[in-house]
Amino acid sequence: MFEHIESILKQKAPLILEAFQGAAEESKIEKLESLVGTALPDDFKQMYRSRNGFDNSKFANLFYGLPFLELDEIIKAQEKIKSSNNTEPLRHADPEIKKDYTFSAKRIPIGDDSGTSLLCVDLDPSNAGSYGQVILVDYEMGVALKLNSSVEELVKQFESDLSNDKYSLQEDALADGVHWLKPIREIDPGNWYNSPRWQYVNAALKNS
Repeated sequence: MFEHIESILKQKAPLILEAFQGAAEESKIEKLESLVGTALPDDFKQMYRSRNGFDNSKFANLFYGLPFLELDEIIKAQEKIKSSNNTEPLRHADPEIKKDYTFSAKRIPIGDDSGTSLLCVDLDPSNAGSYGQVILVDYEMGVALKLNSSVEELVKQFESDLSNDKYSLQEDALADGVHWLKPIREIDPGNWYNSPRWQYVNAALKNS
């Protein structure tokens, strides 16, 4: 699943390749599936059978400029969510996303900016959404955005954007000898409030 992405990174950001881990243990995939309480999408399992996210001791990022979480980190996050019983609603959610809660064991984080936002695989979409869709949850602002219809689409979109120079290397990270991908504003959901693509969210929040 990552062969072409890794070949592009080898040319554009070789230090990020060092963060990739090998295939996830099947027992960990099964543990997450049991914790979630429903079947994980096949493309999600395929992704982690290919690469178990990033070594969290490495400074690196991937999809939409967020670090790629390993299964151990995902399992810890889901256990914490299940025990917290946090049902705080979102201020805004795209039509494909349920608005009545922010965190859920059925919103599986695969990317984390360690501050405000999670990139999640959503196993409890609205009637307009699709099982296994990829969403960004900005839990600080109470906003959720639908980004991709599936993990497979996420990977293909990232591969295309990377090939088409929609990611660059952040200059201050380069000065520190680190490769850190910076998406252009058009595809940077972490900064949705500054992007023309998501201005409808600002408008919706003002009118709410």
